[in-house]
Amino acid sequence: MDWWKSIKVSVIIVGTIIGAGFASGREIWEFFGSYGEESQWGIALSMALCFICIGNILTVSWQYQTQHYSEWFAQILGKRIRKLFDGLVLLYLLTTTVVMFAGSGATFAQWDRSFFEGVILMIVAVLLVLFFDLKGLVALNLLVIPLLLTGILTVCVSFLLFSQPIVQVESTNTITLPIWPSAITYTAFNAISLVAVLSTLGKQLENRFQIWLSSGMSVVSLTAIIFVYNRALLKVKHLMTQYDIPLFALIKDYSPLFTFLITALLWFAIYTTIAGNVHGLVFRISAQSSLPRWLVGLIILMILAPFSQFGFSTLVQLLYPLYGILNLFLLAVILLSPIMK
Repeated sequence: MDWWKSIKVSVIIVGTIIGAGFASGREIWEFFGSYGEESQWGIALSMALCFICIGNILTVSWQYQTQHYSEWFAQILGKRIRKLFDGLVLLYLLTTTVVMFAGSGATFAQWDRSFFEGVILMIVAVLLVLFFDLKGLVALNLLVIPLLLTGILTVCVSFLLFSQPIVQVESTNTITLPIWPSAITYTAFNAISLVAVLSTLGKQLENRFQIWLSSGMSVVSLTAIIFVYNRALLKVKHLMTQYDIPLFALIKDYSPLFTFLITALLWFAIYTTIAGNVHGLVFRISAQSSLPRWLVGLIILMILAPFSQFGFSTLVQLLYPLYGILNLFLLAVILLSPIMK
């Protein structure tokens, strides 16, 4: 059953990376598409680094049977640096959970519903997953991620195949920046969430074959969807300033029903991300508490939800670039973890 276990873990990995920013196309455009045709090489570099990172994180988690990210850091770093990263991961999970709450509220606002309804529904949905602990997270990702990938790929492939060619006048004064710093930063941006979630999965794996198979399947899936998504966005790059959510530039001529279905998929992308974040938080905090995990999760959700009122776009613009830079050292730690012990 090596394949089935690896498939389940790889689906969790993909669900961890594909959040609201990814599904909306905003992350892909900012980190890759905005660099033009050279972006394909950036995707290749970033995914190669992701493959190594995922494999190394799972290897440490499997070797030492870690239950949360603090235990993972304890096997690699000294006490002082471990405490620093422990606090950084905790802060990241807390703040990005707030961002996802805001994203849920903004999605409901897109449906002409109230922002508050979106936040409340997300709280209830995450609690349902927490009642089943890790099995709930696995089941959620096995259900949602294939649908999400299918929806996004359907939009991107149909747009590439059937959209009319767009004639654009290229500016001769355009300054092209190198893609590799952005590719590395994108991998670093995802490093914390990967450690937070994958550090809890060591007991789900039995050998190194399952570890690297899970890493390979997840990276192949991510590479395919990022490449196709990026190619589609490059065809509408003249519209990027008009859409906060680039995905809507690809479906602007579709029916309201289809647009609603895609918006629903965006909400589920937010759902998988916040479920993974809260899963990592609950496992970390409940290790020092006698309370049941679902109750710890409820307390966390009730404390964080009010902060979502700052708004989705404001929170993304403030926090995402900051964490991309702060995570560069964490990325180096993960890549060097086989020799740091």
